[in-house]
Amino acid sequence: MIDFHCHLDLYHEPMKVFAEVQKKRDFVLAVTTSPKAYQKTSYYFKGTDTVKVALGFHPELVAQRSVEIALFFELIHRCKYLGEIGIDGSPRAKSSLLEQKRFFREAVINANLCGGRIMSIHSRYAVRDVLDILEGFSGQSKPVLHWFTGTKTDVLRAVSIGCWFSINPNMCYTQSGRENLGCIPLDKLLPETDAPFTQIDGKPYMPWNTSVTTFLAHLYGMQYDDMSKQLQKNLYDLIGSML
Repeated sequence: MIDFHCHLDLYHEPMKVFAEVQKKRDFVLAVTTSPKAYQKTSYYFKGTDTVKVALGFHPELVAQRSVEIALFFELIHRCKYLGEIGIDGSPRAKSSLLEQKRFFREAVINANLCGGRIMSIHSRYAVRDVLDILEGFSGQSKPVLHWFTGTKTDVLRAVSIGCWFSINPNMCYTQSGRENLGCIPLDKLLPETDAPFTQIDGKPYMPWNTSVTTFLAHLYGMQYDDMSKQLQKNLYDLIGSML
């Protein structure tokens, strides 16, 4: 299984989940919320091909932890994956919107200067701001829009500028989520959980959850195994494009 956006370090017992991921040979992109969290997470989740740790700076934290911005740009040279980065325009984060935009723009520019990075991107209530920056500073990087909640028009624009999309279970069971999925090319989709922030029956989703693959198989009229192979191919195509 694939989980392309998971806060593996924020589970109640992260090392147990990490051990299970290794046992199952799942692929997990372990996103982080700050450069210091990335350093710590990289130390604990090392020595495996199944977990890739992404250098992140959650947009809600950029202004609060501005002292870590220099560290982010120091570490970006060592990382193939960036996430979670982006812009958050929700009421609780709106006061730092200018700082968020400035940081995200610089992150995208520096990622391209480093030869390109795979980026897991947050765009809550800020879809057009995110797309403006991605479109204005296009380069070798591969943007993957995590938990995308824009309009159909936004989806089509994102597709036109080369974005990928990671889909979590919550997106599959809302009308807007299903409508957006119908506009995204199948070869640009990857599963995610965004766990432990997403839950089922009061418990966090696990990286090996199969509900997104099951839903996509039903949506596209495919057998589960065929959809699973398609998603694996998507992953290899994305990663291979950056080798």
